[in-house]
Amino acid sequence: MKNIITRIETPNLILRIFQPEDAEILKERLDDNLEIMMPWIPWAKDEPEPLEAKRDRIRNWIGDFYSNREYSYGVFEKSTGEFVGSSNLFGRRGKGTTEIGYWVDHLKTGKGYATEISYALTKLSFEQMGIEKVLLYIDARNVASQRIPAKLNFAHEYTYRELPKDAQGERLKFQVWVMFAEEFEKVDKFEAIEFKLS
Repeated sequence: MKNIITRIETPNLILRIFQPEDAEILKERLDDNLEIMMPWIPWAKDEPEPLEAKRDRIRNWIGDFYSNREYSYGVFEKSTGEFVGSSNLFGRRGKGTTEIGYWVDHLKTGKGYATEISYALTKLSFEQMGIEKVLLYIDARNVASQRIPAKLNFAHEYTYRELPKDAQGERLKFQVWVMFAEEFEKVDKFEAIEFKLS
């Protein structure tokens, strides 16, 4: 897995590699979103972090990016520059495969941004990185997130159970959504995408 694209511009968003100076806005928005994120995002239990720890984390993300381990992007509105969330491409599911991860600030939900992010990262994977298979893992309770891969014509391959349990004592379930390179279909409203090396 190799990716040299450090900046992606979509019709409404800019996805760019995080920088240490983003730590303050990242911490502020994460802290404000923690209660909402807690049921869906496993790493939310490790928050909140001190500001300096957040800067260190961003430095680690930069190192991971240039070492081709995983790719983290900050997401910002193109028109306002305001913080939207973050997104990732992980290579942990095997050769020729990427997994998309993202979260969107609750102040920016309902605008289609998660779908736009997922489309951009899917296109990046297939057209710039030579990836053959893109995956999304979504908590089976998160109906809103399930709509995103469905809109982009990912296939729901299976649902599996994990060891951890929810507040009601039920095992957590995750849906696995999959798209192969030959199945990728362009979505015209998102197609004005530029991949850049900054």
